[in-house]
Amino acid sequence: MESLMFNGLMQWAVYGVSALACYWAWDKMFFWLVQKDLKSIVRILGAVLLFTPAPLDPIQAEASLFNGEVSNYAPAFLVILFRGLLEKNASYLDAVICMLIGLIIGLVLMSLLSLFNFFRAKFKPQD
Repeated sequence: MESLMFNGLMQWAVYGVSALACYWAWDKMFFWLVQKDLKSIVRILGAVLLFTPAPLDPIQAEASLFNGEVSNYAPAFLVILFRGLLEKNASYLDAVICMLIGLIIGLVLMSLLSLFNFFRAKFKPQD
């Protein structure tokens, strides 16, 4: 049991399952949004908040060292929260950048999907 508790991959698997449940709750929480694009943006914000990893050590992030250990990463919003609350003069810009990159990727994918749906509806033969 202890080997599972200290296994970084197992911790990420448990977090992934719980983050999927939280994402489902996030999606259900905004049932009142009727505009499709606004609902997509809220879904992207939830996905970025829950699924974006960030390095735990800012020194390692600045030196851009990656040794392949999954235990050196944590969800970005937790890195920002704990660095802000527990460390004095801590830099959490690397975690914010990770979240912004995830947000930009999500918005680009959403815009490509909207563009694809627009062209599909425009060139669809009329019945």
